[in-house]
Amino acid sequence: MALVLDTWKAARSMFKGLGVTIREFFSPPVTVQYPDQQPRISPLFRGHPVLLSDEAGKLKCTACMACARACPVGAISIESARGEDRKMYPKAWNLNMGRCLQCNLCVEACPFAALGMGTRFETAVDSPDGLIYDLETLAELGRTQPYSRIMVGQKLTPAEAAQGSGADAAQPGGEKGAEVS
Repeated sequence: MALVLDTWKAARSMFKGLGVTIREFFSPPVTVQYPDQQPRISPLFRGHPVLLSDEAGKLKCTACMACARACPVGAISIESARGEDRKMYPKAWNLNMGRCLQCNLCVEACPFAALGMGTRFETAVDSPDGLIYDLETLAELGRTQPYSRIMVGQKLTPAEAAQGSGADAAQPGGEKGAEVS
């Protein structure tokens, strides 16, 4: 009797698996022909951190070092200096993407909304030295690439969730990144 029961369970499991296979066989494909077609990036995607600027093009960063302290692996290093107006500014801001976890903790720690998470995912390089981004590179990426500032517990509106990221996508939180040419 146990043999018949085991045989029945095995056959039922096999037909259930074949049912899933047949159902998926007739569903439309989800394959994107990359790089000819660009994939739709979720608004929740976190790429690498980028430095944000105000409307005048001046960096928002005040070199307070909150992001560097929040980074669990020490991927951010900042050298600060005082300007003629006695305000602090970053003299050097380096990000080691070889160590970065893309955890968003630096963005959440920044009290001046000077950091965002870029949506760029094509970051392959030939040597590890290419994974170290400096102040100018991160500032330019913040000005030209879409970015997001998703905070823990933040909910996306249905429009933001359906829209995804792209060159003309509004960024979560009401901010809009620059258009990619």
